[in-house]
Amino acid sequence: MKTLNQQIADYTELLRQGELQIAYRSILNYMGKLRSDFAALHPEYEISGSIYQGYLDMTYFSVIPAALKAKGLKIAVVYLHEKGSFEVWLSARNRATLRKYKPTGDSKLWHGFSVFHDPENGDAAFESTLTSEPDFDEQNSLTQLIVSGTEKFISAVTTNLLME
Repeated sequence: MKTLNQQIADYTELLRQGELQIAYRSILNYMGKLRSDFAALHPEYEISGSIYQGYLDMTYFSVIPAALKAKGLKIAVVYLHEKGSFEVWLSARNRATLRKYKPTGDSKLWHGFSVFHDPENGDAAFESTLTSEPDFDEQNSLTQLIVSGTEKFISAVTTNLLME
């Protein structure tokens, strides 16, 4: 196992190459634009005022339909850096609320929507992958894919949670 000094030296070398900063900045810029586009398309939802940049692990913003807000829930549109994928999560204002909504079992169809729960992820009741191979060169298509998938996820969640 590498020492902390070796890990930081590797990190410094990656920074010197310059591509890491360009890629990270591009992801953040895209997420900011995606958040703005989502807010323009859905003025009926409360959209977080900024994106959470993360620690090179995840970057996300929140979408809060009124029906979910009343239950202490929210939707997170998430880019996972290590996986290089976009997911949508059902999240909550706190862990106690979150625990009430975790589905039983893993990798299943939940009310017509494919969801999973990653036990390492304490931030979501359950998740769904929007795309595991995002094409950042085709951002308009990528945005359509993410917005459409998020809309379907919100519909499934709000429809089924309102029935409970």
